[in-house]
Amino acid sequence: MFSAPLPVYHLGDSHVRYFKKAAKLGLLSPHELSGVEVGGATAVGMRNPNAKTNALGRFRDWIRDKPRKAIVVLHLGEVDCGYVIWYRADKYDEPVEQQMRNSIDAYFEFVDELRGLGFRRIIITGATLPTITDDDQVGEVVAKRSSITATQRERTDLTLRYNAALRHEAEARSLPYVDIDDDVLDPGTGVVDERMRNPNPKDHHMNGPVAAVHWARALRGAIATYQAPARAPRTWTCTHDTYLKAYPGHSKEMPADMRVRVAAGDVVSGDAVREKGQYTVVRDARINGEPYPLLSLLHTHHYGPAIRAPRSSASTTGRLGRLLGL
Repeated sequence: MFSAPLPVYHLGDSHVRYFKKAAKLGLLSPHELSGVEVGGATAVGMRNPNAKTNALGRFRDWIRDKPRKAIVVLHLGEVDCGYVIWYRADKYDEPVEQQMRNSIDAYFEFVDELRGLGFRRIIITGATLPTITDDDQVGEVVAKRSSITATQRERTDLTLRYNAALRHEAEARSLPYVDIDDDVLDPGTGVVDERMRNPNPKDHHMNGPVAAVHWARALRGAIATYQAPARAPRTWTCTHDTYLKAYPGHSKEMPADMRVRVAAGDVVSGDAVREKGQYTVVRDARINGEPYPLLSLLHTHHYGPAIRAPRSSASTTGRLGRLLGL
């Protein structure tokens, strides 16, 4: 339907910075990303014209003159689930579930407003799971939220219920919904995996590059429901030992699933998206036929044209075993 990539607009709280990081790394290419980030924005606050952040007014002002064909990504709810719902439930002596419902209803009043304005390509994203632990004592956000007694597990469980409600309301409107809950949750503890915590103990946002990679994969799938990606299949032959990466950085300092060793002679295949600095961004990357959906960056100058077919399945199995340390 469209010859050029549709623009993607984000409207949300400070956690949209993961989307912005993904776009900066080229992981959302060929789509261009822009939008509004309102720190402290809440979904329930969009019912209040006097809300301190004035998120609703800022969202409205920014998007008013934007083309209606654009894809709009909404990301709210972390402040609601991490603080406001608990605070209001205590203040008004109401069940937490009622306050959650109030937040969801306010959220989708804005979604329906956007649809009424002609924005029909909307993506709903799950609220960011809480990273503030029960033992955290430093940081501005920790101090601001210290008046509530809900544990991290309780806040996490509420966020998961909140996201389930977001999914339900999105599906009722035939809108795509995505989250990264399964990617970042530690099933053993029931809270966010420690590796997703920000290296700065004062920062309640997730580990930026890792969160950006997971969100990039989720958003690419959702964006494709509105505009299928152009295919540009290519193969590259590795000229000397290197890594295929999920984001730029020192390979040995990355989590194990964020990089994989590529040996000289290995063949990488996928859709070439763009060159970004020293890297080529590749969608649906495979090494000798084995898929690595999180890994999108190959060092452009470490590869040449492919000159042979992918290795056998036996070789692939061996590679996977080495990656897993088996």
